[in-house]
Amino acid sequence: MPTVIKMWEVTGSVLQPVAETTLPQDHKTESQLEGWIAADPQVIADGVMIIDRQRDIPGVGRLDLLGIDEDGTLVIIELKRDRAPREAVAQALDYASWLDSADGVEIRRNANEFLKDKGPFEQAFKDYFDLDEVPVISGESHRILLVAARLDASAERIISYLSMRRGIDINAVFFQYSRLSDGKQIIARTTLVAEGAGTGGGAGGGRRPRPTVEGLLAAANEHGVAPLVEVCRNLGDQFEEGLSCGFGGSFRYFTTNAAGKRKFVFGVAIPGELGPPQGQLDVWVPVRGLANVAGRTEDEIRALLAQHQVLEMRGQKNRWIRLTSEAQAEALVTQLRALATHPIGPNA
Repeated sequence: MPTVIKMWEVTGSVLQPVAETTLPQDHKTESQLEGWIAADPQVIADGVMIIDRQRDIPGVGRLDLLGIDEDGTLVIIELKRDRAPREAVAQALDYASWLDSADGVEIRRNANEFLKDKGPFEQAFKDYFDLDEVPVISGESHRILLVAARLDASAERIISYLSMRRGIDINAVFFQYSRLSDGKQIIARTTLVAEGAGTGGGAGGGRRPRPTVEGLLAAANEHGVAPLVEVCRNLGDQFEEGLSCGFGGSFRYFTTNAAGKRKFVFGVAIPGELGPPQGQLDVWVPVRGLANVAGRTEDEIRALLAQHQVLEMRGQKNRWIRLTSEAQAEALVTQLRALATHPIGPNA
């Protein structure tokens, strides 16, 4: 069962319970909820970009939303307004079976059509995630999110079984919709399966297992860089820490700019794909993201980072730095804290 979220409104020194209102009582169609997610997919999952909407799939149905994360994993998003029966799970699995055999050319073509106002898919992807390159897109690498106000018992059992016992990357996201006393509307979310609780095998078997903090720290310890990683992770008390499959497994750090927009500003690549020497750690700074948060130009950020051992690799959008001592890691962390804390200039 998902966690039940109870909310109270603070009025002076008094707490007033906020009553939950089901979405169907306040919204006549699914389109408004779908529009919210399409405009800001972070409300259902962090680090997802929407690349298609209301796509007719011959012989299957109309797919509500299709997203993608920075590792190239596709995200099937199926919406159900009120009570989502087990038939809704079957529908989502049917979309997954279609996607499993769809080729990257078709997916990119559909994405280009959907994103035409934002430019070609590849450029939109790079801009959204502040990356230099687009990963290989394959329909076999995907996950499923069923979005609903609630599920019946059989649907919960099926999703939990598929995720926990069969390694299918499927989850349900629940919304609790409420109105405050002043008429403002609030939405809270929770998930059926805790993040990282499933086996992470992927619905099509092509997705890498999700990294865990414990797994990344074990790999860091094996490579002799655990102290360096721990220094970098001190940013977690100021920035939001996330995990990614990218570069063989990495910690990623996010903060908001002056406009309140979430930006990716620092990554720690646990030794794997990049293969630095034993005892050394490769980290990277997305120049555009940090420049936006710090209120500096991208050239200024590159100049400030030049004091570190910068590696010319994987393009110019990211500045890769090789750390060989805790002192170097502490100097970089101190610099990142200062840049993110004192925004100045026209980009702030």
